[in-house]
Amino acid sequence: MLGLCKIMSEQEVFDSKLKALGLTVYEIKTFKALVEGKTLTADEIHQLTEIPTPRIYDTIDSLEKKGLVEVITGRPKRFKAVDIESGMKNFLTHKKKEFEVEFESIEETTLEILAYLSQLTIKPDELLEAYSSLKEMENKTLEIINSASNNIAIFTNVFYWFDKVSETLVRAIHRGVDVRVIMTTIDEKAEKIAKDLLKLGVKVKHIQEEGVLVRGTLVDRGQVVFVIWVSPKTGEKYIYRPHFSSNSGIIELFSNNFEYLWNKGKDFI
Repeated sequence: MLGLCKIMSEQEVFDSKLKALGLTVYEIKTFKALVEGKTLTADEIHQLTEIPTPRIYDTIDSLEKKGLVEVITGRPKRFKAVDIESGMKNFLTHKKKEFEVEFESIEETTLEILAYLSQLTIKPDELLEAYSSLKEMENKTLEIINSASNNIAIFTNVFYWFDKVSETLVRAIHRGVDVRVIMTTIDEKAEKIAKDLLKLGVKVKHIQEEGVLVRGTLVDRGQVVFVIWVSPKTGEKYIYRPHFSSNSGIIELFSNNFEYLWNKGKDFI
């Protein structure tokens, strides 16, 4: 009696080990039957395990994918367990691939969550620095032009504020900075400004049809000062508060918009 209890206990431990590896109750019963019975048909497995016959085929298919069972073709089909050492190696390979797929899915989900949370935690004042007046904007514009080392891109409707930055632009050009200006030339004053820019070595393009709705200066694809002009009524204008940003997303937005306008514009002659 004690020996029987010991055998039953060992079987339960063995079952629990197989269950810990991820096998279902049906898979455990089927696998054990095949290990003990060598080759069996679905009907024979049913008689030994009392598993419903339709479920046996699903169970065999799952065990085969895990590398624990082989299917012997014939009528009827017979099934046998792979030898224990090879079967366990096959199973470990299967679980490793399964974990890798699961880990990749978890990793991808984690990155998506981080991206989402980073958007939630970015505050507007971390993206934009607002100014209360055009004067403050002009001071910041002079500051970033002075810091330019590679390129300056200016986009404006009419460049009537050219005289406020002309000396700073000249110094930038002398440092070897590439300067481009996209503007409208709607009158003689604007045309004269465009000609003066060309004399300094500035590349100039103009847009006549719809104008430039945003005034700003983009420096080294790393800093931008801008203000958006809006017209609630024909012939009237007011402005939103000017802003500065060094946020890469906003910089990319203004850079792409400038290149679009530049490609659309016409060379000023």
